[in-house]
Amino acid sequence: MIKLVAFDWNGTLLSDTQTVLNADNYALKTLGYKPVSLLKFRKSYDIPIINYWTNVGMEKSFFKKHMYEVEDLFHSHYEKHALRCRTRGGAREVLNWLYGQKIPSIIYSNHVAQRVEDQLERLKIKKIISKILGRSDLQESLIHSRSKQQKLHDFVKNHKFKPHEVISVGDTQEEIEIGKHLGYHTVAISGGYNSTARLKKHRPDFLIHNMKELITIIKKLNGK
Repeated sequence: MIKLVAFDWNGTLLSDTQTVLNADNYALKTLGYKPVSLLKFRKSYDIPIINYWTNVGMEKSFFKKHMYEVEDLFHSHYEKHALRCRTRGGAREVLNWLYGQKIPSIIYSNHVAQRVEDQLERLKIKKIISKILGRSDLQESLIHSRSKQQKLHDFVKNHKFKPHEVISVGDTQEEIEIGKHLGYHTVAISGGYNSTARLKKHRPDFLIHNMKELITIIKKLNGK
């Protein structure tokens, strides 16, 4: 019986893939690096974020020395343009359905929690999200990635959910790996930050192309 759905935010519930790519390229060009294509982005995006920047051509030593500058350049561009981003297709329908079924929806993200909350307010969906698990500020989790996993694990444990009662939903291999490591069901959605080929390689329990497909999956897992 599914009793909790944990969604990634960027690229999963929020349709911001192109906005992130544009902000990445702004930072790359400002720092003297070549911009990347959407195809390259989807092949390269990884967490910890240092892996992504090195995958697109930035030297590891340069990133470690200038990580805060890189973050500031990215966010100064991203936050302005993210105000025009909408939810992914089917996301509102799924969130409202889960709310009606009394199945809590939470967000676990590498993004700053307050900025996610601001977006939820703007999009008028805050009331149907039970909890936001995110970074406390821009500096948290720049190098390491355990924070996102640990926060989800602690939330599930503190609320006494069993692993088989939880679904992890995301657009990258990170959410698949976290879900598998913690024993949750894993649902990967295409069209976000990772290519479909990469998602398939990490063998999620389910691969969907529209968020509305999640309703059918939950009904099946719940024997309905």
